Amino acid sequence: MVQYAMGALKRAMLAGALMLAPGLAQASDLVLINGKIYTAVAPKWAEAIAVSGERIEAVGSNADVLKTRNATTRVVDLHGQMVIPGVTDNHTHIWFGSLALTHLNLATEKESITPDHRALYIARIRAYAAAHRDQPIVFARSEFPHNPGLGLAMLDEAVPDRPLVIHHVDEHWLWVNSRALALAGIGDQPLPDPVEEKYIERDAQGHPTGVLDEAAQEVMERHLPPMPMDEQVRILKAGERYLNSFGITSAVVLTGGLDDLRALDALRRRGELTLRVRQGFGQVAVNHHWSEKFFADLETARSNWHDDWLSANLVKFFMDGDPTPPLYQAQDYNALVTELDRRGIYMVSHALTAVGVQMALDGYQAAQAKNGQHDARMRITHAEYVNAADMPRFAQLHVVVSTQPAFCCLYDGVPDNPWRTIRDSGATLVFDSDWPCSWPPNPIEGIAEAANRWIYRKADEHGYIGPLKPDGSPEAVTPEQALIAYTRDAAYANHTDDKLGTLEPGKLADLVVVSENFLDLPKERIGSARVVATMVGGKVVFGGI
Repeated sequence: MVQYAMGALKRAMLAGALMLAPGLAQASDLVLINGKIYTAVAPKWAEAIAVSGERIEAVGSNADVLKTRNATTRVVDLHGQMVIPGVTDNHTHIWFGSLALTHLNLATEKESITPDHRALYIARIRAYAAAHRDQPIVFARSEFPHNPGLGLAMLDEAVPDRPLVIHHVDEHWLWVNSRALALAGIGDQPLPDPVEEKYIERDAQGHPTGVLDEAAQEVMERHLPPMPMDEQVRILKAGERYLNSFGITSAVVLTGGLDDLRALDALRRRGELTLRVRQGFGQVAVNHHWSEKFFADLETARSNWHDDWLSANLVKFFMDGDPTPPLYQAQDYNALVTELDRRGIYMVSHALTAVGVQMALDGYQAAQAKNGQHDARMRITHAEYVNAADMPRFAQLHVVVSTQPAFCCLYDGVPDNPWRTIRDSGATLVFDSDWPCSWPPNPIEGIAEAANRWIYRKADEHGYIGPLKPDGSPEAVTPEQALIAYTRDAAYANHTDDKLGTLEPGKLADLVVVSENFLDLPKERIGSARVVATMVGGKVVFGGI
C-alpha cells in the first residue's frame, strides 16, 4: 500500500495536538471551527483547520487552531459539517464532458431520451438546433444502439441543414448525419486507412450508416472546423466548474494532447482555472506509434506545463476498446512502454478485459526488467475483469488500479470489479469517474456505490431510476476505504501526494465542506450528503463558507 514520509510513531505523538505548518510566521486568513474534519492521516479527525494563503496552516482542536488568528482572520463555524481533502479524479474527459454541458445532452441522471422514442428524439434535437442556429456543428450526447439500423434518415430529419455529431455516452462511437459524413469525406468508397475504414459502420450495400466506431471517430474529429479559442475557453470553464461542484479539485484528462493544453493554459492566463489538471496524451481506441513527432510532442508538453495547476507528462494506451479493439502487438506495446518509462514519462493503460489487463501488466513488467523499478506509479484504468493469476502482479509491480464505482457491478451475470480483492492483494486502489462516460461525476455517490455494490443507476424518458439492487458480491469496500481511494490514494496515483490528498499543515489548501459526516451514516444513505463548498488553493471555487 501507499507509504507516507511521516512514520506511525511521529503521527501518534501528534494525536490530539495542534499541527502547525513549518515556519509559521503569519496569522491565518481563514479558520474553520466546530467541524468533523477528516484528515486522511493520523490523527484522522480534527475540530478545526486554518488556511493561510494557498496552504493549510494548522489542523487540530478549536482552541489550538484559533491561536493562529488575528484581527483580520475570518472564522467560520461549520456547525458539525464534514471537511474532507479535495478529490483527485484520475480519469476524466473534460472536453467531451464540457461539450455535453454546453450543448445538447439527452442522457443525464434525470432523463435518457433514446432513438427508441423516435418522435421525441427527433423533436429534442430539432428544437435544440433551431434555438442554436449560430452553431455551425450541432453536438449532442445520448445513448443509442451500436448500430441503430436506422440509416441516416432519422438524423437527417432532425438536422438537415448542417452537420450533426452525436457522441455515445461511453465515447466509443459517434452517430452523425449526412452533412457530417460529407464534411468528413466519408462516402461509399473505402477510406485509405484500413484501420479507420474497419470502424466505419456500413449497410449491406456498403453505404455508411452514420455510425463511426472507435478509431473512425478521429476521421470526423480531423474534419471539424477549428473552434475559436474564446469558445473553447467558455466550454472548458463550464466543465471545470461542474467538477468543482462535486468536490473535485484535481482532474486527470485521458484524451487529448497539445491543443487541449493550449486551451487550458488560455483559461489559466485569464485567471479562470479552478481545477488542477494533468493532461494525458491519447485518443479513444487509437494506438500510439513510435515516431519522432510523438516523442517531441510529449517533451514539448512536459517542458511547458509542469506546475501545480497545469501539467502533462502522461500517456494513455488503449489495450482494448468497447470491449476488445484495438489490441497492440505485444512487442510494439512493450517497446513503447519501456521507452516512455526510460524517459520518465508516466503511463496509464485502459484495460477493461482480463486479456487487456494481462497485456498491460506484461508491458509494465518488461519496462521494469529493462529500466529497473522506480517511482513510476504505472497505472491500469478499469480492470473490470482480472485473471486470478494476474491479481498478485499489481502489488508486485507497484501498479495502481484506478476504477469506476459507477460501472459496478454485473455484466451478463459475470462478476466484475474485484475491488476488495485488488485492495487486499496489497495494490493501491483508486476510484474515479471516467466522466462523461458516467454522469454525474459525483464522488460521494461513488462512495455509496462502492460501499453498497449497487448496480449502475439508469434513467429513462420518465426520470431517474435507482439505486438498483446490490450485486450481492463480497467485493464491496468500506466507506472510509472508498473515501481514501478518491483522495489520499488518488493524489498518490497522480504523483501529487506530497502536496495534496490529505489535510496536513504545509499542504495546498484543497478541501471540501460536506453537509454531514457521511462516514457516520448507514451506507445506503451516504449519497444523501451534499457538497457545501469546494476550495482550491485557499480560494472557494464552488458554494460558500
